[in-house]
Amino acid sequence: MLPAPISALLLAFFMLGLVSTAAAFSLRHAVYEWSSLLLLFVLVFAIASELKREVDRLPRLLHWIGIVCGLYSLKLFIMYAAALASGFQVDLHTLAIGFSNGRFLNHAQTALMPLIVLLYLQAPLAGRWRKAWFVLAAFWWALLFVCESRATIIALAAGCAAALALRRAHARPFMAAMAWTALAGIVLYALLFILLPVLAGLQPISMPLNVVARTAADPTSARNLLWKLAWELIASHPLLGVGPQHYAHEGASLYTAAHPHNWVLQIAAEWGIPALLCLIGIIFVGMRSLVRSGARLDEGDRANQMILVTLLVACTAIFVDGLVSGVIVMPQSRLAIALVLGIACAWVRLQGGHVPPARPIPSALTRTVFAVLVMSGLCGLIWSVAPDIAARARGDVLTPAELAVNPTKHWPRMWEAGFF
Repeated sequence: MLPAPISALLLAFFMLGLVSTAAAFSLRHAVYEWSSLLLLFVLVFAIASELKREVDRLPRLLHWIGIVCGLYSLKLFIMYAAALASGFQVDLHTLAIGFSNGRFLNHAQTALMPLIVLLYLQAPLAGRWRKAWFVLAAFWWALLFVCESRATIIALAAGCAAALALRRAHARPFMAAMAWTALAGIVLYALLFILLPVLAGLQPISMPLNVVARTAADPTSARNLLWKLAWELIASHPLLGVGPQHYAHEGASLYTAAHPHNWVLQIAAEWGIPALLCLIGIIFVGMRSLVRSGARLDEGDRANQMILVTLLVACTAIFVDGLVSGVIVMPQSRLAIALVLGIACAWVRLQGGHVPPARPIPSALTRTVFAVLVMSGLCGLIWSVAPDIAARARGDVLTPAELAVNPTKHWPRMWEAGFF
């Protein structure tokens, strides 16, 4: 069972979103956003419920996360090596296989990077896994550098600063591991993405001065225009917003992005200020529980101390990255966030003594509520995507109506059609 404050705030958040959805310009797009967020919250608590059943499930889950990230990195490395061997010039966006923009890979890295560093710290000192996790973490840092991801790097730094301030000596091993893997990542970045392309007769994929030049030319990367529009929408629709996902509709005239690159402004503009306050309340209660769980840990419990530091870094990084990026928009980063939050919920409950029996049996009420939420989310999701799913699966071009507001770039929000 969820704590009463979180249950009440979640109910209010989604009920307000439902009212906003009903009044939106495009019911289908609003239902899609409302349903997908509902399913993500259900996924968070499903993950937490599974992890609470057995204490040893968390290490297994972390290892599987590391293996999946490692396999993705291996696939990317093989593609990159093949491109170099054939003389094909790769840019930072084509480098991120499976992501239409390299920045979307970085959004997922914001949530998952601390978990990889945790794997490195938890592995036996002389074991092969420890070396493997170190190399993986270093390679992921190199990907952040080559993608010129200012937001993720700043967010991870903010997460480390917050964890160090809250956990002090307990956070130092994690900070050291982040620093050493980042330094190794700088070396890999220089070798793989600058030196090797030059030796192969190609252009470097990126250069450090690119970030400096881009920041000097436009520090906000045109986000100030997005934020200005969001403030205007909030002022004109303060209670219920313009409707979930409807910044994409209102922002079509900007031809810049289908979301404001700020989760606070996005929720306030689309769902309304009351819904935003509910979400902030949920975050506050959750983070307070996470921080307070440290008081229940033994000083010598190194394993749990490291998990707490990792969760503090990851949750803070997600919060900060979301203030300047679309980390709560892209599906991959959404799933990564749900994974981190599910781990955090389960771990906090376990530290609070909420250890269930070996085979816990959910109550009839819990099963009924869970089933209703899942079916509501799935029905809304299926109904909202059904008109377009066949066309997108075939790779059909955008319709004339879609092209009218997506003439050059299809900024992602739904099916990469962007504005509507």
